[in-house]
Parts: sequence; C-alpha cells; structure tokens
Amino acid sequence: MKLLNGATLRTLQFGSIVLATSALVACGGGTSSGGSPVGTVGGTAAVGAALANASITLTCKNGSGSATANSNGAYTATFAFDGPCAITGTGGAITIHSFAAGAGTFNVTPLTELLLDYLAGQLGTTESGLLSGIASNTSYQSALSNSTVIANAEAAVAKLIKDSYGITLSSSSFLTVSFTPGTPGADADLDTLLAAGAILSNGQPAASLVAAALAAGAAAPIPSGSSGATGGTGGSTGTGTSAK
Repeated sequence: MKLLNGATLRTLQFGSIVLATSALVACGGGTSSGGSPVGTVGGTAAVGAALANASITLTCKNGSGSATANSNGAYTATFAFDGPCAITGTGGAITIHSFAAGAGTFNVTPLTELLLDYLAGQLGTTESGLLSGIASNTSYQSALSNSTVIANAEAAVAKLIKDSYGITLSSSSFLTVSFTPGTPGADADLDTLLAAGAILSNGQPAASLVAAALAAGAAAPIPSGSSGATGGTGGSTGTGTSAK
C-alpha cells in the first residue's frame, strides 16, 4: 500500500475541517448569512384581557420577525436578529407596542406603551419617533439595550402610576415578567388600571398619563455624549445618548 506524504495528508485534513464547518452552519450552528445570530423573543400580549391570536411583528436593529399569539396572548418568534427590536401587537381594533432589548421575554401591554413614552421623553423624541428609529438611530439602540436605563424607566413609570392613581403595581419589571391573563399579578394590574381609567378600552394609556410620562422622561434625560444615564429613580450608569 502506498503511504500518503505529509503535504497530501495535511491537505486532506484541511478539506475535512472545511466540510465539517460547512455542515455545522447548514444545521443552524452558526449565524445567518447576514451575520446576525438566531434568537428567540417571546412574551404575552394583553390589555387586561389577552390579545388573543394577535399578529406580532418585530423590527430590529438588524433583522425582522413575526409570530401569531395564542388564545392566551402568548407569542414566540425565533429568527436571526440583532437587538433592540420594536414590537407591534395587533388584535382586532387594538394595536399596542413594546420593545425587546435582545432575546428573552418581552411583553406587549399598555404599560409597555407607557414605558416607551417615558423613554421617548428621555431621548427627546416621541414614541412613534423612537419606534421608527430603532433600526438606525444609535442613541435609541444604546438606550433600549441598556438594562439599567430600562429598569430605571420601569420604576419611574410605576411611580408615576402610584402618584397619579394610587395604584401600586405588583412588579415594576412589567416589560419582562412572565404572566398569564386571568391570573393574579401583572395581569390583575392591567385590570385594575383599566377600571381606574388609567388605560382605555383600545389598549392605550390615558392621554393625561402619556403626557405625564413624556414630561417625566424629559425631566430625566439620558445625558448627551456621556456613558451615564439618569433614570426616574436617580442617577445610574448607561450607554445611551440624547437624540434631539
């Protein structure tokens, strides 16, 4: 039997490595052709009652995805993307918005609408401006990807609701808390807010609450050109910058 020389053996070994790597990528072990990793975003769409069978669309810094919620408003979307992502949930005549910092649990509720209003105030824009700018505005991307900025904004919204309506939310982490409509906790919060007039039958926060959230956010702007971020509950670190 003729033995292979060293150079030929190395060539065959390299070819085997290339084939193995190609097979791994083809089976989902790598990133998409655009370079974005595959991830899963899920959560619950609800306005007190579940937003049953709602259409969920996600528009991200890179990539986009979609899903249909089940009868309990739960949705899951697995696709190639880089966060953050704007989320729109539509069920019948109701359309509400939210956002995802990356993969994980991100709900779509009237409270996430209010959170976007507060963050828009911090960034010197409107909710619609913030949502439309997620795919291209680096200031918005930094803010919505910063866990400290988000947590501070959630706490500020919870305080605003407490001050305005005397309602204490079961959790200030309403963007990411797991819940099922019809159960105590986050869903019961929405029922209470609906009964108090803080949120309306169309799923939107009351106009006065929206205006208050924008004003509160504007009073606690994310500093321009710095690594710090000021939240509604005090100063904290972050990476967002102000967009005027």
